[in-house]
Formats: sequence, structure tokens, C-alpha cells
Amino acid sequence: MARPPSVAERMAAIRGLVCDVDGVLTDGRLHYSEVGEVKSFSVADGFGFTLARQAGWRLALVTARGGGAVERRAQELGVELVSGERDKAKAVRALCAGWQLEPSQIAYVGDDWLDLPAMAMAGLAATVPNAAAAVRQRAHWLASAAGGHGAVRELIEAILRVQGRLDALLADYLAGRGP
Repeated sequence: MARPPSVAERMAAIRGLVCDVDGVLTDGRLHYSEVGEVKSFSVADGFGFTLARQAGWRLALVTARGGGAVERRAQELGVELVSGERDKAKAVRALCAGWQLEPSQIAYVGDDWLDLPAMAMAGLAATVPNAAAAVRQRAHWLASAAGGHGAVRELIEAILRVQGRLDALLADYLAGRGP
């Protein structure tokens, strides 16, 4: 029986990133006001998406909830958005087909049971410390930062480091060649 790939081997293959939103890109709390729902997103995660894009990755957000704040954030990040989809594995399969990538080339970040089928099919299943216990137990990689506090940036940098690309991206920034 073949041994499963190591986390580093999984990271080396990544060419696309799919993230859940609530609890991953936000702290998972919902704030309601007279004008609607309010969500807070981490600037650190946003810059992580910039680095991933510079590395040539395909990027998407998949959420069962959606809403105006999520649509705006996806647009600001320049990533695809699959909104209102409870079958996240189906969404990941469709994204992979459109991107011409294998599921083994995708990292998926989720935090709750609804994310488990997508995590199970992804090459790298990642999560945050505030995730449900069942999700933490099934993840290949666990961020030290909480959801909404730079966890996705942490993951992106870890993958780019394993791929040997992080230092080159930093050198570009230090030389004034960043976006």
C-alpha cells in the first residue's frame, strides 16, 4: 500500500486555492445593522491573495451564504465567487474543470462540516484553529492564525515557501517590482 503524500508534497502540487468565507476569511461572526449584514475581512489575507495571483494560481471563494459584502470582497480580490452553494465539493469540481486543474492541485480552506466534502477531495485540506473539531481532525494543515485574522495569508506563504517561490516574490517587492 502506497503511503499518502506528505503535507510538503501536497503543497508542492498546489496551483489553485478555494476558500470558504465565513469563519475562514472572517471571524465567523455575523453583524446585522439597519442597512444589512456587515463582515470584517483581513487585509493580510487580501495581500496573500495578491501573492498567490502573482504566483499564477487560480483563486475562488465558495460560500453557502453570499451577500453584498462577500461579492464586494471577491471583486476587490479579483477572485471567482461561487455564492449560495451548499454543495461545496460540486463547486470545487466545477472550478477544477474550468481551470483545467486536478483536485490534487487545489488547496481548500474550510472551517465547518459543510466544507468537509470539498476538503476530502482537495489535494491539500487546510483549516483554522476556530474550526469545528471534525474539520480540524481531517485537515492536512492547520493555521496558527484564526479565521479572519490572516490564516489564509499564512497558508499561502507556507505553500509558496515549500514551492521555493516566496523568497523571489519578496525580492521583487524589495526591488520595487511589487503590484
